[in-house]
Amino acid sequence: MARPARRIEISQAADELLQELEISPYTHPKVRLRVSILRLHRLGWSIPQLSNHFGRNHQAVHNDLTRFEEHGIPGLADDCPPGQPRRVTPEMEQFLHEKLREPRFWNATLLCEALQEQFQLLIGPRALSNHLRRLGYSWKRSRYSPAKTLDPQVAEQHRSSLETLKRGHWTAN
Repeated sequence: MARPARRIEISQAADELLQELEISPYTHPKVRLRVSILRLHRLGWSIPQLSNHFGRNHQAVHNDLTRFEEHGIPGLADDCPPGQPRRVTPEMEQFLHEKLREPRFWNATLLCEALQEQFQLLIGPRALSNHLRRLGYSWKRSRYSPAKTLDPQVAEQHRSSLETLKRGHWTAN
């Protein structure tokens, strides 16, 4: 004897929320697929029909229905991926945003040192620059130039010492 067809009840209010998720451009594609499966299931589609329509196996469709039954709409989203937790916390990101708003020159090495002083976090400049790039920052070449033009009298007074520095100290004697 065959197993009876599985049916779950989806309320009208839940269906309206599912419809909003289905048409939203900000919904993750996996969630949108699960929402489509649920909405068609509500209309009476069987699991084999859903499986054939979406190109998924029967167990995957069952899993999607079970997720909704157990956790509701929030259960349609995937959990956090496995792996190490993020080293840079939101508090550290806020600290970096504040530092980068300061009117001074920052490079990845200086920011790493600031993070180490404030949060005792050891992170390399390359890893930090990758993280900042994900936050929307980009690196620009910095140039050391005076903020205003030099006074000609002051420049003339120090011209000989500047020439000595340009030639090198050992050739001046």
